Amino acid sequence: MAANTDQEIAPLIENNDQPQDLEIDIPKEDYEPAPECCIYKVPSHFREANKKAYTPQLISIGPIHHGDTNLARMERQKQRYYNKFCQRTSKKTLEEFKSFIKAHVSGICRCYDIEFAFDHELKGFNFEKMILFDAIFIIELFLRNFEEVNDDFLFSKVWLRAKLETDLLLLENQLPFFILEALYNLAFVASNYPSFFYLTCLYLRLEQDQTFNKKGIKHFLDLTRSILVRTCPSNSDERTDRMYNATKLHEAGVKFKATGDVGDDYVLDDLLNVKFEEGVLQIPCFYVDYETETWFRNLMAFEQCHYPKVPCFCSYIVLLDHLVETDKDVDLLIKKKILINEMGSSAAVTTMINNLHTGVASLSMCYDKLAKDLNEYYDNSWNRRCATLNHVYFNNLWRGTATVTAFIVVVLTLTQTVLAILERAMPTK
Repeated sequence: MAANTDQEIAPLIENNDQPQDLEIDIPKEDYEPAPECCIYKVPSHFREANKKAYTPQLISIGPIHHGDTNLARMERQKQRYYNKFCQRTSKKTLEEFKSFIKAHVSGICRCYDIEFAFDHELKGFNFEKMILFDAIFIIELFLRNFEEVNDDFLFSKVWLRAKLETDLLLLENQLPFFILEALYNLAFVASNYPSFFYLTCLYLRLEQDQTFNKKGIKHFLDLTRSILVRTCPSNSDERTDRMYNATKLHEAGVKFKATGDVGDDYVLDDLLNVKFEEGVLQIPCFYVDYETETWFRNLMAFEQCHYPKVPCFCSYIVLLDHLVETDKDVDLLIKKKILINEMGSSAAVTTMINNLHTGVASLSMCYDKLAKDLNEYYDNSWNRRCATLNHVYFNNLWRGTATVTAFIVVVLTLTQTVLAILERAMPTK
């Protein structure tokens, strides 16, 4: 992977290879996470369902997976990007980076789940150097994406870019957003480059909404969730533990309508914007591929750890789980262009969706009112009778035409018969 770049690797940080202990004295047995804590080790009941979904496959970011030998090759790319970044800036800027990280190292540490960040004890490696290199890698990556650099293999291979983007959205693979934005501003605040927030949204293909309040964003995964939940229905007082699957709802006359765009610039900003109005269930369309499960699972794990009282995304997954029970449900959603299947088979999608909810504790259901309305629509016998009539006799143009023609023939025949009877019954003069 780095065959053509090893010659570019220069000494990284002069005289800075020795580990440095940080003055942090927190008894583990008495520890409670700091209010700033927002980067967690995935709980075991989530990890058991799919360990690979929470583990970086290409690159480590931050302390939790630092030193993983399976990710060693990308460390060379961090070094290469460091050298490229040095060409953009000055030695003074790099010194400012180091000073800023050193001054804020305690604040950075408080962002991590202490059980795992401090299991390293910050003695086996240089924590400040790790933050510096990981931050510079991300900044340089985003700048190259903005500049549309095409001769970099991280961008030239589609599968590699997809894997890298997925790794940058793993819960355990995050850097605090504040440190990335602060370092970027130290280097480029007076330049013609756009804001770091803009570069982040551009790389992650998130909507560039000027009204979005980025204040308080914890990291990339939190940013993604914050954008998604803007269109999620508010929690309601309605409570329901059941909902009919997509096939049954369709048979009862519910119309399924896909919303959103699946073009080249496809984004998922409106994913949670599900509505049911006047018999039409509107669901934003989305791709399902082999990266989808990883992204969904990490969003759910983060929400359960950090936003347990507002589980908007988990509620969406519960809704999806209700709609999809069998392959027929997936086939229906595909037919209605709500679901674009990149996994090859409907069975694979069904299994993936049905397994997502494992271990999730949904304390509130944002879609409870929607589920209640759908249940009432299905339980209305008149709706089911009309739907049956439509499915049996009017499900296509030819059958509908034949049905109407037959009906007209029957009516004409009856009319003719009645007229004949009346004519015979009338007295003759």
